[in-house]
Amino acid sequence: MSACHSMESQTKDQPVDLKEEAVNTLRNVLHEQQEWVKVHAAEFLIWSGHPEGAKEVYLKELERFREKPQYRIGIWRVLTQLSNGDEAAQYKTQIVNAFLDTAGKDRIHAIETMAKLKLSPLPQYPEATGAGLQSDVKSFRAYTHWAIACTNEDSAKAAGKYFLGRLLDVNEELLQRRIAAYVLRHSGSLDIQDWNVVSDKVLALPDDTEGKVSFLNAALLTAPQEVKTSATYKNIFTSFLAFSNKKDKGIRMDIAAGLAMVGTEEHLPLLAGWLRNTDPTGKPGDDADVQAYAAYAILKISGRTPVNN
Repeated sequence: MSACHSMESQTKDQPVDLKEEAVNTLRNVLHEQQEWVKVHAAEFLIWSGHPEGAKEVYLKELERFREKPQYRIGIWRVLTQLSNGDEAAQYKTQIVNAFLDTAGKDRIHAIETMAKLKLSPLPQYPEATGAGLQSDVKSFRAYTHWAIACTNEDSAKAAGKYFLGRLLDVNEELLQRRIAAYVLRHSGSLDIQDWNVVSDKVLALPDDTEGKVSFLNAALLTAPQEVKTSATYKNIFTSFLAFSNKKDKGIRMDIAAGLAMVGTEEHLPLLAGWLRNTDPTGKPGDDADVQAYAAYAILKISGRTPVNN
C-alpha cells in the first residue's frame, strides 16, 4: 500500500503521463543495461508499438557480440522481430543453425527462441527434432515440444497435453514444472475441466512452495472466459497478488507479466511503484528488469483502458 500512497501523492502534486514514463523507462533500460535485460526492454518496446531506435541499438550489439554464445541468440531474436523479408530470414536461419549444431553452446537458447518465434523445426529437420524430443537434457526436450506445437493443430494439442502433464506431476523437477507453467500461460485458455484440475492443484499448494507464483500465473492466464467471474478465479487472482510484497526479481516479473495480460487500472499503482523503483530489490540489474516488465504491463493495460496518471 505504501507504493499506492506514494503514487497518489506524486500524481496529485506532479501530474505524469504514465504511458510516456513507461516508454521512456524501457528506452533507458534498452540503452543502459546489458544482455538479457536489454533484450527484454527491446521486445517490450516492439510489442507495445514503440520500436523506434531499437534496431540501431541491436545492430551495434550484433557487431560487438555476434560470436558470444547464448546472448547472440537474443540479438538475432530481437533483430528478427525488427526486420522483414530476406533480412529476417537470415536471422532466423542463424537461430535454426544454432539449434542444429549439436556441439554448440547455445542450443537450448536457440530452441527456446524458435518456440517463441513460432519456428517449428519438425517439417525440415525431423531427425534433429526427434532427437530433441528424446534429449536427456529436460529443458531442451521441453522447449522442443514447445517449438513443434506451432507445426499444426494436432501438434499443438499434443504439446498442450505434454505440458499440462508436466505441470501437474508433483514428482517432476521444479524447473520442468515452471517451464510447463510458462509455456501454458503463452498457449491460450485450457478447457474448463483441465483448468479446474490446475486451479485446484495450484490453490492447494502451501504459500511457501517454491515457484507458486508461476503456477498461479499459469492458472490465471489459462482460465477460460466462463470462469472469470467465479470465486475460484478471484481467489487465484488474490493469491497471485499477495506475492507482490516480495523483494524478488522473478516474483515481480511473473506478477507484471500476468498483469500485462489481465490487469486493470486498479493495478497501476503497484506497477508504477516498480516502474519508479520505489521499493528496490537491492540488485540494480534485477531492478532494471523489473522496471522493464512493469513498464510493459502499464502499456498493455493502457491499451485496454485509457490511462493518464
